Amino acid sequence: MKALIFPEPWKVECVDVPRPDVGPHDVLAKVISCGICGTDVGIYEGGHWIVSHGPGGHGHESGCEIVAVGDKVEGVRVGDRVARMGACYAQYTNEVNVVGHGKDEASGALPIVRNDLTCDEISFADAVGCALNCAERAELGRIAGRKPRAVILGLGPIGLLLARILIMRGVAVAASEPFAHKRDLAAKSGVKVFNPREFTRARHGRKNYVHAILEDFGPADAVFEMVGQNETLMDAINLVRPGFRVLVFGAQKMQMIPYMECRLKGVELVYPEAMVNSKADADYWIPALNLLAGKNGPKLQVMDLITKRVTLEQAVHTFEHYNREEWIKVIVEPNID
Repeated sequence: MKALIFPEPWKVECVDVPRPDVGPHDVLAKVISCGICGTDVGIYEGGHWIVSHGPGGHGHESGCEIVAVGDKVEGVRVGDRVARMGACYAQYTNEVNVVGHGKDEASGALPIVRNDLTCDEISFADAVGCALNCAERAELGRIAGRKPRAVILGLGPIGLLLARILIMRGVAVAASEPFAHKRDLAAKSGVKVFNPREFTRARHGRKNYVHAILEDFGPADAVFEMVGQNETLMDAINLVRPGFRVLVFGAQKMQMIPYMECRLKGVELVYPEAMVNSKADADYWIPALNLLAGKNGPKLQVMDLITKRVTLEQAVHTFEHYNREEWIKVIVEPNID
């Protein structure tokens, strides 16, 4: 079968590797849809703390179909559509991604069967779980007597999903994003959007988008830093209400914490994991899948976030020329020629 490997930063190759064997306790899945996550792009660029690993490594945003089941496995059948498969930058995989981003893959958990969803929809489960974790760690339910207010800095896929989830929960949301089509998508969901690049010295003097948000929207009970830059962390601290939370989800290897500003405002800095909430000892696989299916309420819409589809071979060029301005979610289809 074909698989992508990431031998070193700024290098990705499509190679031929052996198709995984199926032992008595294994399942083999055919990869139908696999989203390119910002983590994968960061690993490729060498700016993420996670280091690349073997053939088919990464590719945790997967929607797969079972093609073989070991005789000791129960609850999974050939033809089932499944979530929670890992190492899916490959045509086939037998690795199970238990909690997100490669942790505990060897613990023996089964993939999650969800025949009520398409493989495209299933491929969003990991990102939706991350967005749910961010929303839960904000603990906006503690706000009483008024509508909670949140600001999101950065409308990548998880930022856009988070915005939709917060709106569905009755939270007032504002967001900063430099790229117009992402702002447009968020605005359609009811988000008040701001373009940080439109504020220039000639037109606005010392005022920037932070001043605009504070004037037009007000301070937030939670600010979500989704960019991964020290500058936006500082902006988030300036935007949050004193004593409330900044959720830091943007990825970077090292971060400078502005101690004085945090201390003077009594700001809480919270670092949500991927789709694991260690505070609550919970993960969000099932809630994410249920939200995608509309099982316990409104269905979370995600298909309009897909802006590009590529084969494994084309994915090499996609990583090399990754276009954050034009693309939102890129889907790799390993079994499409």
